[in-house]
Amino acid sequence: MPPEPLLLTGGRIVTPDGVLRPGWIRLAGGLIDAVGSGEAPGRLAVELGGRWVLPGFVDLHVHGGGGASFTEGSSDQARQAVAFHRSHGTTTMLASLVTAPVTELEARAAMLAGLAAEDVVAGLHLEGPFLSPARCGAQDPQYLLAPDLAVFERLRAAARGQLRILTLAPELPGAATVITAAARAGVIIAVGHTDATAEVTMAAIDAGARHATHLFNGMRRPDHREPGPAGALLDRAEVTCEVIADGVHLHDIVLRQAARLAGPGRLVLVSDAMAAAGLSDGRYRLGSVAVTVAGGVARLAGDPGRSASGADGAIAGSTITLADAVRHAIAAGLPVPDVAAAASTTPARVLGLGDRTGALRPGLAADLVVCDDGFRLRAVMRHGRWLDGAGPRPGPDPASSRRLTRRVPPDS
Repeated sequence: MPPEPLLLTGGRIVTPDGVLRPGWIRLAGGLIDAVGSGEAPGRLAVELGGRWVLPGFVDLHVHGGGGASFTEGSSDQARQAVAFHRSHGTTTMLASLVTAPVTELEARAAMLAGLAAEDVVAGLHLEGPFLSPARCGAQDPQYLLAPDLAVFERLRAAARGQLRILTLAPELPGAATVITAAARAGVIIAVGHTDATAEVTMAAIDAGARHATHLFNGMRRPDHREPGPAGALLDRAEVTCEVIADGVHLHDIVLRQAARLAGPGRLVLVSDAMAAAGLSDGRYRLGSVAVTVAGGVARLAGDPGRSASGADGAIAGSTITLADAVRHAIAAGLPVPDVAAAASTTPARVLGLGDRTGALRPGLAADLVVCDDGFRLRAVMRHGRWLDGAGPRPGPDPASSRRLTRRVPPDS
């Protein structure tokens, strides 16, 4: 017999149409069966005690976490990185690679494509090698290439249909050819690590570019007479714009401005996490480059532009999870429904998965997170299963099932 539907009730349910207070959600067969407000239909239910329920997070840009990386190591280590982010609420993610020798990128793409075929990751994001040397950030400059159609096709073939996003600098020679080919092949071109002008960026969008990699970071700075790539990307309604909301990559004023300009349908929260996410300060690697994490901030080790304290070193990804970005964005003043859209609904749509996940509505996968008043995670569900078997426990007496898991302390 199939398991009985699970009913979560008495929560603040964040749906595409707003927050249901109180609301309920019924889950069956790994899917969301129904969502509603007020008194829940049924007797056997899990009482959430007013906690928030948001859709599971969808991360388009993540290199690793929990001490493991997609950019190096075995498939088991890649699974470790996935497990770490899933435990922090990211139920769907791309595996992001950084610039490396083409043969190495082919090998890693092939390995990660196998994990995508198993639904471990939702596909691949290539952040390079077609990036600007002037805006390479923590990318290894010795492996940067001008956009090359033959190289693009080699990487796409290695990914076996799992290449979802390619970050590219549109001012480089050959960029237009690769943008056109990628668009025809269904690969999303993201503008990033670029020194392009606004005019060149507009031309790239006309050619088929549809996404911005960590808006403002790794880009020519905007000016009132030359708004640069960030200005052009925000100006075009067909472009989605990812931001790293950690208080380091962007000032909160800029985060709020970007959110207002892009709107919840175009803003995308990403982690850009590397292996150090969830770990202590120390020395790590991002692809072929050494990274030092101090005060939770990852910077390129040995960067000639650094001061003695390292404060001026190039930022090398982040050490946050998407749950951290969600909490920071809400604390910065973004409305909760807009943050849920930016962390889940919009990135799911970017990947073409909007009919499967990314929102709390009937027919979609039962991917969700339960949070306390401070938006700290209390439980995570993916495909209808609580991670590690933990989660709210049903019972006929709502008062007996207020605590979400044995291993999560009460709200404080």
